[in-house]
Order: sequence, then C-alpha cells, then structure tokens
Amino acid sequence: MKKTIIGIISGILLTASFFVFVGAAETEEDSLHSLLTRLEQFMRDEIGKKDDSGRYQLQSFSIDRTHWHYLLDTETGELFRLEPSRTPENAKWTLMSAANFERP
Repeated sequence: MKKTIIGIISGILLTASFFVFVGAAETEEDSLHSLLTRLEQFMRDEIGKKDDSGRYQLQSFSIDRTHWHYLLDTETGELFRLEPSRTPENAKWTLMSAANFERP
C-alpha cells in the first residue's frame, strides 16, 4: 500500500513538473512594437526581392497615450492606417485614401 501511494504521488509530481516546464517555454512577444517590427522585416524582404527602394513609408506617432501608425505606398499612392485591436495579431491595415493620380 505504501509503495502504491508513493508511486501515485511521484507520478503526480512528474506530471506537474512536465506541465510547469512546458508552460514556461518562451512565448512570442505580441506587443504592438513586435507586430510593427515583423511588418517592417516583411517589407524589407519584399523590397529586397523586387529591388525597389523606398516604396513604403511608415509614420508612427502618439498623442495623449494614443498611438497612430500610417503606411504610405509610394508606388500606388495609397495611404493605410493601422486599426488597433486589443490583441496585436488582430490589428488590420485599412485603406484611408486611394491615389490622387492616374497610374500609367
């Protein structure tokens, strides 16, 4: 009986320690800064593929603890704004204004 109780307790401790180590694994940072850094890296990779330099311009500023992020596509003339969300992965770029010129 004593060995059975010790076996059950050690099994529970091993299972608990497994969950603690799995739960302590490094998680991906989901802050807005991390999201914008990933977006910037994606744009750098795309620009590197197409050999277009200076196509995208990102402007970020804050007013009274409110953060605003705008992205201008200089090739098409479209202006996008980052619509914030409670979770950064759900933030979306929305078109604010289309180009004011005709593309050739």
